Amino acid sequence: MRIEGRTALLLLTPALGLMAVLYVVPLAVYLVNGLHAFRDGRIVPVWTLETTRRFFADPFSYRVIWASLRLSFIVTALTLGIGYPLAYALHTRVARPGARVVTGLLLFSPLVVSVVVRTYGWLILLADRGLVNTLLRQAGLIQAPLGLLFNLTGVVVSLTHILLPFAVFPIYSVLSRLDWTLAEAARDLGADWQQVFVRITLPQSMPGVVAASLICFTLSLSAFVTPQLLGGGRVQVLPLDVYNSTVEINWPEGAVAATVLLVLSLAAVWTLGRALRLVSAA
Repeated sequence: MRIEGRTALLLLTPALGLMAVLYVVPLAVYLVNGLHAFRDGRIVPVWTLETTRRFFADPFSYRVIWASLRLSFIVTALTLGIGYPLAYALHTRVARPGARVVTGLLLFSPLVVSVVVRTYGWLILLADRGLVNTLLRQAGLIQAPLGLLFNLTGVVVSLTHILLPFAVFPIYSVLSRLDWTLAEAARDLGADWQQVFVRITLPQSMPGVVAASLICFTLSLSAFVTPQLLGGGRVQVLPLDVYNSTVEINWPEGAVAATVLLVLSLAAVWTLGRALRLVSAA
């Protein structure tokens, strides 16, 4: 049953009102500070673009923006590269329903643990005397500990693990709704496994791939806890820039950085959303 018109608007009003009060209005108030200046340790309530000009005139701002985009692209690529085979194996290789449920619970169980706890777990695992370096040294693969902390490597490893379920779920959801009679017909006509996957399975599962890309890219672009803890101040991304400026009461600079982050997120949502519509229509 479809609900339209005034009834739909009436049902949506409480949720929209709550979002407006708790999210839209505070965000707008914060972003307006980007049109003010910060001088002598205080916010000057004068309408000006001085803070915006200073932000974009500083080469450090572009390095932070590039670091945020680079981190997001790398993490998204890794989660898709790992998540797609996992989703495909979960759907096609795990035949028993009970085993499929257990495997799914193992894949999605990290979601019940706090991001802070998981990040601290990777902090212990990737330390110089952590489990990863200890096993590599005992295996004779390395002589000195690998530098896996307080750099991009540690942040990428942790974020990939944290966001992996968000890549597996949409892909698995699409795979579970595919018409597998097409694959069976292709095999009956002599197509091998690779041809069936490339020409039938992969194209039909692209909506799930695009949706997973959208979720992982936007979440990694806005990640704060993991870069803060595992980056050790050496991985500067936009969320950290916003946080540091806000803590220093430099709300105008933080507002400009937050606006840039919001624009990048909306651009990613629009681009991948359009790709999703094109793939669905194909």
